[in-house]
Amino acid sequence: MKRVVCWVPLVAILAGFIIDERTAADAPAGTKDVIRLADCRVQLIDQVVLASDRPGILDFVEPEEGDYVEAGVQVAGLKDEVARAALAVAKHKMENDVQKRYAEKASQVAQAEYEKALETNRRVPGTVPDIEVRRLKLAAERTLLQIEQATHEMVEARLTYEQTLADLKTYRVEAPFAGVVTRIYKRKGEAVRQGDPILELVSTRRMRVEGYLDVQHAWTVKPGHTVRVKLDVPGVDLPVESEVFEGRVVFVDKSVQPVTRKVRVWAEVTNRDDLLRAGLTATMEIFPNDRVAAAR
Repeated sequence: MKRVVCWVPLVAILAGFIIDERTAADAPAGTKDVIRLADCRVQLIDQVVLASDRPGILDFVEPEEGDYVEAGVQVAGLKDEVARAALAVAKHKMENDVQKRYAEKASQVAQAEYEKALETNRRVPGTVPDIEVRRLKLAAERTLLQIEQATHEMVEARLTYEQTLADLKTYRVEAPFAGVVTRIYKRKGEAVRQGDPILELVSTRRMRVEGYLDVQHAWTVKPGHTVRVKLDVPGVDLPVESEVFEGRVVFVDKSVQPVTRKVRVWAEVTNRDDLLRAGLTATMEIFPNDRVAAAR
């Protein structure tokens, strides 16, 4: 009976050792030496205030606050009647090839007259005076230059059209990315100057999570390393705090904070189901041994 009692503790110790070994062997790659950062700040990446590229009067501001707009959609525009009229004139001039066609016809006639005079003098020398032959040659060369000039004017007209078209686009305000309008600064009929804000556009598809590394980790963490983020809202217990968001390190600062001796780092995180909100705090885990992420 005493032998059984002596062996039981030993068996338990061995079993525990085997379980610990298996647990360590089954741990996911990159979970060792995890660097944890607290009090990280969730911020927006895609946030812009759209402004007018020129002075004018707003003809329309299409969306309202809370509306979703696609990338490239025109969200506001200035009155552009004069610019459109100038574009129509420029297009008409660009498409006008009358001068070139006339110059080509005139060149054919002038060349024929010059060649006829040369042929006549070959048959009967001196029939056409030399000064007349020179005049016919000059006329033929002049028509060639007229063709060149007409071609040049057509190229210039095309460039003027493209310039007028580009100028017309400055009356438009387009969304640079898909997102939600969060603020309207100007309305239809209001005057704007160049650079005046019209509306604010935000995309929450991806978020920036920024924190501070201890200086000893500054040479360990590199862009591309995998991160996992969990919200940590002080004073409340929210279901969203159990959600895990994955991303990658984008930036590790090259300087150290002189007082705290910490290094700023931020990661880009996919905002699954639009759960993350700018201004919240979070904890961030960085996996420096994740070689796959580092290779990206």
